[in-house]
Amino acid sequence: MSRLITNQDVRDLEAKLKAELPGFAIGYKDENQLQKRIGRVVRPFNSTYMTNYTTVLFGVVWFPSRHWRAQVGPRAIYEILLHEAVHLRDARRFWGFFHLSYLFLPLPAFVTLRAWWEWRAYAETMRVTLELDGEIPDSLLDHIERCFTSSDYLYMWPFRTHLRGHLERLRTRLLRTGP
Repeated sequence: MSRLITNQDVRDLEAKLKAELPGFAIGYKDENQLQKRIGRVVRPFNSTYMTNYTTVLFGVVWFPSRHWRAQVGPRAIYEILLHEAVHLRDARRFWGFFHLSYLFLPLPAFVTLRAWWEWRAYAETMRVTLELDGEIPDSLLDHIERCFTSSDYLYMWPFRTHLRGHLERLRTRLLRTGP
């Protein structure tokens, strides 16, 4: 049985993040010129950056649009905010290093650094799914695997079998220790 997440749960989480992370804000890519420019630059390898992906940049969680946010509903927003909060904390803790590792994505050494940041955030996604649903389904592992190994994230970890093993071990550990 899944725990129901309401709009109030999302508002409470946003308030908690604002208290913890000074400068935390929500933005919408379709309303921001910089995000629109980024969308044009990344379009050759991620054609859905502006319509399907949430991004963190300088303390702001950028959703594709207000319409998208309403469409996906409070559960997805709650999960996404917890995932993105990992990035926000990492950006604060490792300020220069974190931002440079994203800035220099085309370099192979930095692609693997991005994979490390994303691994930390997707581990949180798995933990939250376990907390809310009591399980971590194969479909979530499939989704994470696609994110790491597709052009959308610049093939940040192209070793599919290696990644799947890590995902399976993390799921086992989370199921054993609990969320």
